[in-house]
Amino acid sequence: MTTLWVDNGWYDFTATSYYASLTGSMEIHPDDTVPTAHGDNMKSGYGIKEGATANFFSNAPASHCAPAQTAVAYFPEFGYDTYWRLLSCSGGTSASFAFRPNEHSTYNRNVHFTPLWYPDGTAYTVYTYIIDAWTPVGMLSVNVNDSVQIQGSLFNDWYSNRE
Repeated sequence: MTTLWVDNGWYDFTATSYYASLTGSMEIHPDDTVPTAHGDNMKSGYGIKEGATANFFSNAPASHCAPAQTAVAYFPEFGYDTYWRLLSCSGGTSASFAFRPNEHSTYNRNVHFTPLWYPDGTAYTVYTYIIDAWTPVGMLSVNVNDSVQIQGSLFNDWYSNRE
């Protein structure tokens, strides 16, 4: 006689809950080579530097997650739409991001140049989207922003003293 296996519908399941979070921050400042900058006040036409950080936390096994790997900066002169810059990353659970060297910079600095025509007395705000922090249920991202104040243009620093 052959005994058949019968499923009685009894199963033991265990659930393990995990969490993950991504926090970020950023700062933009006039580049160190801007001769007339005062704090975060600068003239248009000069370069700004950016530093962004992303902190990834999770209680899941490290093999199941990946911390933030990508940051993309968007600029007001392009309507935060048509042009963006991919930032360089020094990764890990506390990742740091910065502009890559600008090929148009005389000294190959990691800057973005503000447009000469940017209006006086306004904030030049850069938005950065930090992405590619992966968990088993999907991607985490965070939006961060910061500003410098524009007053005048670099042409105010170039003048001729004619008599």
